[in-house]
Amino acid sequence: MATTSRNLFQHLPPPAECLAILIGTAEVTIFGLAGFSNPSQWAEGFGIPTLPPSKTQQHPGAIEASSAEKDKDNKVQDAQKALIAACAARNIEKGILLLTLGLVVRDRKALGIATVLGVFTTATDYLVVKWYGVKEAAFGHVIGMMNSLLVGGSLLYWQRNDPWWWKA
Repeated sequence: MATTSRNLFQHLPPPAECLAILIGTAEVTIFGLAGFSNPSQWAEGFGIPTLPPSKTQQHPGAIEASSAEKDKDNKVQDAQKALIAACAARNIEKGILLLTLGLVVRDRKALGIATVLGVFTTATDYLVVKWYGVKEAAFGHVIGMMNSLLVGGSLLYWQRNDPWWWKA
């Protein structure tokens, strides 16, 4: 049994590298592609929910919105979807970068730098949500900042001598 697990662990990257690859995968899937597949749900999870069509009507009690209100509503909805798509594309780009550095290039120092630099994007997201969005959702971005600092910092600090890694 010990030789089987030893052989398995020999081919895996150290834990900090695995966590950075996991962050890259999450950036592409959860924080990127999900924004394209369901923009309003993604925006709610991000902390800045989209405006429903009824909020843009001048006369919310009216039975039916006028054509001018419908046009205005379509423009607002399109603008919100465009902003969500821009955030999702940014996250996909970041995830592809992390996955490329972790799986293809396998440069631990570059992967650490890219992971640590994610703290700037996440801190900006935190401030935007805190100022303009649902303030309770801002804490999720603090968790993202801590992930970037801890995983990226461990990649930069320990280089190849990861103390969490069991060497066979």
